[in-house]
Amino acid sequence: MPFINNDFINDLSNQVDIVDLINRRVPLKKAGKDYKACCPFHDEKTPSFTVVADKQYYHCFGCGENGSAIDFVMKYDHLNFTEAVEVVASESGISVVYDQNAQPVDPKIKRYRDLMQKVSEFYQYQLKNSPAKNKVVTYAKNRGITGKIAKRFDLGFAPPGWSGLFDHFKQDLEVVKDLVEMGLLVAKKDKQGEYYDRFRDRLMFPIHNAKGDVIAFGGRVLSEKDKPKYLNSPETPIFHKSKELYGLHHARKHSHSIDYILVVEGYMDVVALHQGGITSTVATLGTATTPQHLQTLSRTTDTIIFCFDGDRAGRAAAWKALQITLPIIKTGLVVKFLFLPDGEDPDTLVKKESLKDFEVRIEKAHTLSKFLFDHVKAELDFDTIEGKTLFIEKAKVLINQVTYDLYHQQLIEGVAQEVGQSVEQVKKVFDQQDQSSQMPSVDEPPMPHMGEHFSDFPPSEPIVVQGPNAKGLRSKMITLLLNYPSLAYENNTVEVRVRGLKKIDKKFEILLELVQSAQMIEEHDITQEELIKPFKNKNTIYNRLNQLCIMEPYLSETQAKEEFLGALYTCEKQQKNTQNKAFINNASTIEERKKVMENIQKGKLKKK
Repeated sequence: MPFINNDFINDLSNQVDIVDLINRRVPLKKAGKDYKACCPFHDEKTPSFTVVADKQYYHCFGCGENGSAIDFVMKYDHLNFTEAVEVVASESGISVVYDQNAQPVDPKIKRYRDLMQKVSEFYQYQLKNSPAKNKVVTYAKNRGITGKIAKRFDLGFAPPGWSGLFDHFKQDLEVVKDLVEMGLLVAKKDKQGEYYDRFRDRLMFPIHNAKGDVIAFGGRVLSEKDKPKYLNSPETPIFHKSKELYGLHHARKHSHSIDYILVVEGYMDVVALHQGGITSTVATLGTATTPQHLQTLSRTTDTIIFCFDGDRAGRAAAWKALQITLPIIKTGLVVKFLFLPDGEDPDTLVKKESLKDFEVRIEKAHTLSKFLFDHVKAELDFDTIEGKTLFIEKAKVLINQVTYDLYHQQLIEGVAQEVGQSVEQVKKVFDQQDQSSQMPSVDEPPMPHMGEHFSDFPPSEPIVVQGPNAKGLRSKMITLLLNYPSLAYENNTVEVRVRGLKKIDKKFEILLELVQSAQMIEEHDITQEELIKPFKNKNTIYNRLNQLCIMEPYLSETQAKEEFLGALYTCEKQQKNTQNKAFINNASTIEERKKVMENIQKGKLKKK
């Protein structure tokens, strides 16, 4: 985003009414020439929060908070500086002036956001007026969603049928084109100009960015028989799953102080916790926690608490979140892990327990260090010398990823305490350079090293494609596809191209089966479980795929698509080169060889 013009920022306070802006958030009472209220930033019974209108300034004589309209909005709405400037300007009816030397904002972005707001209003209207609304209203009531909470989250209803949204907007061809770009309409195959709605017969959850703009949607089925349970918007120019968090806007808006952020797994968990009174809650959007998520959260709070089911899948997801956290943790940031009883999630548990009981669970959440040590110890026979030795080695690989020096030292001391050795002894082991514990260079691609997890697949037959990093490329494509199943059907040529790789080895057979598996359920937001289902009877392969399913992909879907197609192109190029060499070597005379090389140069050599 371009920088806001400095002169505009300096003059903004002179153009806004700080009393009106604060009064929208905290009711003010006239007190002489000034205005007073109980301070929103600390608990008090006697008003000590004062707004001085003629100086466009606020000050609390109780806690010392003070500043301008921008400062107030930053603290009260939990926004960064740029976001606060844009909010203050917007609420005051002032157009933001951006630095003309910076790259201008793409005008399509604003058009897309305006359209998404209209789509949200369409779904909200359907929730109240659709002839089929009774079942969604009944579902919402059964889940304990009140009208107040439904309004807070702008919940809506995608009516049944294939063209409700399309029929509403079809008169404007540009809008239809934009709806396709936003992933809300899908073009029918082999029927040019015809579309169907992506979301049908679902409870709709608008997804907002930090400023409150609608940028995408999630939809939940109303019957447990329907699949998939949740369907999300695909990646678009304004929506990137690896960066956005559902409920962050609401957490900032409805929490006067954010002592922690609770990271849960689903929309309904966020909604249910809000209804139970726990508003500082967010959810990832159908993807694992990413470094971008953590960076966003750390700008909002000093304490991040991951909340997962206590079952195997929940603990695997938590472990994945821990691994992402280690290199990012910094001064002042505390990360904890809350595990719920088996069979429970925040949505169900907050209804069974009182708010106080659930808050006690939050207070007792495991620290990152406790979860790390407990998880590693659980995989070993810790009571033996061998087990303690392996514990130190495994902990070393993880802890050496921590760049926050003081915390790194504290974790080493924790390891020493766990194994009953001196800190000096353990530190000596940690300082030893070991190839197995080296992290990849920052210049390396983030994912090719994942190929080692396929190292003990059954041996395959000799193959043609054996160029540099061939193993890494094959495993990289498999890993990308597992973490981004939409890659298989967003480009109709993928299956044909994978099938075209001659004399494929076992990994290419796996890749092809995964592509075909994804395309069989193309209309759905396919899950990893559905994707690898065809391999369930192949224990070795199935277990390896399961391992890769819980690895952190790091990339946005757009980046993943580029990585996947790039790897596929490289494999095709390697195969072509190998094939061309075979043609040259098979030529029996110099003249034949020369002719073959000329044909290769002209690009006229046909594949056999």
